Amino acid sequence: MTKKLLIFLMAVGIALVFIATGLQAGTEVADTFEVRTKEYKSPKKSPATLSHKKHAEDYGISCGDCHHDKDGKALADLKMGDNVQRCVECHTKLTKSKEDRKNIMVLENAMHGNCIDYHKEVNIKAGDPKGRKGPAPTSCTKCHPKKKK
Repeated sequence: MTKKLLIFLMAVGIALVFIATGLQAGTEVADTFEVRTKEYKSPKKSPATLSHKKHAEDYGISCGDCHHDKDGKALADLKMGDNVQRCVECHTKLTKSKEDRKNIMVLENAMHGNCIDYHKEVNIKAGDPKGRKGPAPTSCTKCHPKKKK
């Protein structure tokens, strides 16, 4: 083999190692972040804060309990650090219409439905038949603090 070919193959090999490492690493997930989207110009309430660590480790919730595919089916094999789409990539409507206030394609409806419905299930299992009171918050102010002026 010529010296140039050997150097070229070594460079390709090193590049492949870096690419494979990057693919394996996935996406770094912040422990705590604001559940909001920059697409909303002026939200009426402060954004909710979510802790991945608390939900995954303390409450034992799997990634698929929140993240789903285009058919609403849980992504059962998802794990921390995997690449996932943001809600707004599929739920693209940013405003509600009076005719269809519960449209799941509206980002706010999708996010609220995902969190609040799950929280109500937790509260029902904890003994509240309506799911409003219990360990998981369901009221606006429990997740959205008063907006600072």
